[in-house]
Formats: sequence, structure tokens, C-alpha cells
Amino acid sequence: MLKLLAMPFQAVRLFFKLSGVKGGLLFGLGVLVGLLVAPQTGPELRARLQAKLAARREVPVEGDLFTA
Repeated sequence: MLKLLAMPFQAVRLFFKLSGVKGGLLFGLGVLVGLLVAPQTGPELRARLQAKLAARREVPVEGDLFTA
């Protein structure tokens, strides 16, 4: 039972051993900063991207500035 509880700690120790303590800490810090300063939530971003794609698909209206 004790071995099972220690598995996550052993995995973290192996990760730091392979990537180096500095690399692991910098990666963790980058993830933390990214989560703190994320500009918007996932649903908001998907809605904004869908609106941009829909705007690109619209057919230009006759008399538009960009029609030849």
C-alpha cells in the first residue's frame, strides 16, 4: 500500500532526474504563469474563432470596396 502511495512522488523524481531540476521548475513556472494570465476561457476563444471563420466565408456584396 505504501508503495502505491509513493508512485507519484517517484514519477516526479524521475522527471526531474531526466529533465534537470532547473528545466522542471521552469516548465512548472511557465504552466503556472500561462494559467494565471490566460486572456479568456476556452468557450470564449472557440466562439471568437468561429466568428472569424464565418466572416471569412461570407461572399462579398456587389459594390463592396474590395470587388473588382
